[in-house]
Amino acid sequence: MDSKVTLYEHDFKGKSKVFTKSCPDLTVDGFNNITSSVKCEKGVDFIPGKNYKGQIFVIKDGENYGYDKFKGYFNDKALSLRLLDENDFNGEPECTLYKHFNYTAPTLTFADDVKSLKCYNFDKMTSSVVVKSGVWVGFTQPNYDGYQSLFLKGSYNFSDAPNDKGGFKNDVLSSFSKIMLKPSAPGKMKLLKIDYDQAVARTSRTPTSVFRWMQVNSGSVVQTVPKQEEVAIKKEATYEFKWDRAAKVSATLTAKTQIPLVGKTGISMSADMSVSMGSTAGTNKSKAEEWVPEYPSKIKPYTRSTVTSTLTQGNISIPFTALLCDESNTERTIIEKGVFYGCQYFDFQTECKDTKIPTPKPK
Repeated sequence: MDSKVTLYEHDFKGKSKVFTKSCPDLTVDGFNNITSSVKCEKGVDFIPGKNYKGQIFVIKDGENYGYDKFKGYFNDKALSLRLLDENDFNGEPECTLYKHFNYTAPTLTFADDVKSLKCYNFDKMTSSVVVKSGVWVGFTQPNYDGYQSLFLKGSYNFSDAPNDKGGFKNDVLSSFSKIMLKPSAPGKMKLLKIDYDQAVARTSRTPTSVFRWMQVNSGSVVQTVPKQEEVAIKKEATYEFKWDRAAKVSATLTAKTQIPLVGKTGISMSADMSVSMGSTAGTNKSKAEEWVPEYPSKIKPYTRSTVTSTLTQGNISIPFTALLCDESNTERTIIEKGVFYGCQYFDFQTECKDTKIPTPKPK
């Protein structure tokens, strides 16, 4: 399995070194005890103490950890770098936790990341672990934080074994993350199908004031409003495909497909459009629109005329399941999941309100 990991002396700055294979002693490469951030472009590695001993910090392809994340564990302490064997990642991931020693019930079985075991009444209650397939990382804190233990296929009781050999203390684990590397397609990836789970979509609609104008006619005759400078309200709709942590999706994946839209009353689908949905695509623009408010042509005597325009911002987050394949071999397919995030603008409203002002008293 190819590997490419870059260590930095500072927060992705200063002295750096690229590693493509395991290194038992970073002293040889001048990086002993000075690492403050790390970037992994290929493969899966972990950073332990010298000669692969001590606490570990697992990082997989596509992940970057800056000083803020790294400082609590290995800032200026990293002593070695080790690549995991690709053979460890075969099969669909499945892990079972046991509350008691020697694999005794109650149990909890899962096949996807668990952000917090507290949600399953299993927080800090694990005494043994069985990994049926895949590779898993156990964390001592929720949200994949805290100290880590690496679990390959096999059975583990709590013990003083090294952390990279499934060693963990009794009743300390709070979250789990799978590491499952699917073989990279030799050619470009292609989207065959994508399904959005509208039943669990989250939407919000927020009206916002985007324009205000006011003019007062303090005279006794109708006032003609002079031509006003046109003001255009411009907004850009955006979208993002955020893949699951373990998804194996190329960074440059593009496709012609529909995306969900949140409207005034519900969810609809756009027409087919070209979208960027690769693992590093981030937030993209889908449509630029503009609206122009209208001014009154005349204002009545002793009247304050106010024009207010509002525009509704709609946000949506919706889980999706995508069927992908190698562009040169449509039979070589994989299924990946993630969450789609979209932001659109609609329901532009302009209201003109006239308010009477006091008339002057006769002299």
